[in-house]
Amino acid sequence: MSSKRYNFKVTLLSLAAFSVALVSCSGESEIEGNQFQTPVPVVEALQVQQGVLPLIYRTTGEMRARNQVEIYPEISARITEVLVNDGERVEEGEPLVRLRDDDIREQLNQAQFDYQIADAQLRQAEARLRRLQAQYDRLRRLADMELEAQLEIETLQADIDEAEASVDLAASQKERAASQVEERQTFLENTVVRAPINGVVGSRNAEVGQRVDSSTRLFQIGDIDNMRIFVTLTERMSNAIEPGSPARLLTFQTEGNNPGVDAVVARISPFLDPVTHTTLAELEVLQNNAMLRPGMFVNVDIVYGESEESILIPKTALYDHPVQGETGVFLAQMDEREEEFEDISDTQQHLAEDEELTATAEPVGVSFVPVRVIAESGGMAAVRGIQDHEGWVITVGQNQITEWESEEAHIRTVDLEYVLELQNLQTRDMESIIFGNND
Repeated sequence: MSSKRYNFKVTLLSLAAFSVALVSCSGESEIEGNQFQTPVPVVEALQVQQGVLPLIYRTTGEMRARNQVEIYPEISARITEVLVNDGERVEEGEPLVRLRDDDIREQLNQAQFDYQIADAQLRQAEARLRRLQAQYDRLRRLADMELEAQLEIETLQADIDEAEASVDLAASQKERAASQVEERQTFLENTVVRAPINGVVGSRNAEVGQRVDSSTRLFQIGDIDNMRIFVTLTERMSNAIEPGSPARLLTFQTEGNNPGVDAVVARISPFLDPVTHTTLAELEVLQNNAMLRPGMFVNVDIVYGESEESILIPKTALYDHPVQGETGVFLAQMDEREEEFEDISDTQQHLAEDEELTATAEPVGVSFVPVRVIAESGGMAAVRGIQDHEGWVITVGQNQITEWESEEAHIRTVDLEYVLELQNLQTRDMESIIFGNND
């Protein structure tokens, strides 16, 4: 168990033990006159702050690599060789898969033979046309000298027209044969599936001997060094958020905090879905790390402004009162017992030195004040309803106050860093602290 988690365990157990000690010292806890003496709870509190919080829109999105594409074969054939594996980087044009090409090579050879035949037929038709044209020219000269009949010339002209048609037909057949050769050449080239872009290969679905066709996805390729995330924006948020707005991706939990990954809104589609009235926004990740992978769903916080100047408190101070049915905070009237109050400025150091926890020697008054949350960010909430800018707000122990219907409590002070670290503990961490799971 790390020292930080050990300190939190000491805090929780010591707070519970200290609460029992204060109750025992404050008077008899046995039944007196058939009545129980109400115990005084021990709670934690910190001094509120005043300031502004960034206005954040939280949503979820899907990670995608830049230029992420799926690779499909162009033809139907069996795989004879797979040249890359998942996670390998490839360059544009690099071969990925080879397909069986025996049949296609045979078809290419046949198409080339047909082309040679068509070419010979065209040359034969052109030679006949030239011979007829030469004969026609000779007859024309003889006819001018009245040595040849006009009927012979007209007959030869008809033969020339027929020969010209034969040349046109042979030329068309040659073009068709050339097109077939080009088509077979393309089919042969398509037996080698190549990378269309630079990137990293993933989602391999290609094995030697597997028969594939144009609907079989072989790989995915993308530039994972440049990640994109696509999120859905509501109609209201599409007007508040603009390209260039900063954002943060929350993808993993670190020791004590969750820094996330910085991103920025790159572009927003101007078209709203006619049914959901939402639109799609694309964010660019400013600096990728090993934790980001294409296809991940992540939480995204997009900053679109700042709240007004208000009281700032940690979110754990917010309490849904079961009786009053309102959300608010418990305030401690610390000024009444200020001379009896010992402040603990560094809680972690205090616990590490195995000192006893301290709190107000005498109970102080506590009261519930309804508040309205106007913004939340990073474990903090900006609220309206608290008038005292130097007041003390209770962060741990509200349930004891309401269950015991207590109007006073012993206060132990904590600093903001301690409260935020405690808030960041996940449920499994708290169970480990309470039940002693050291795994």
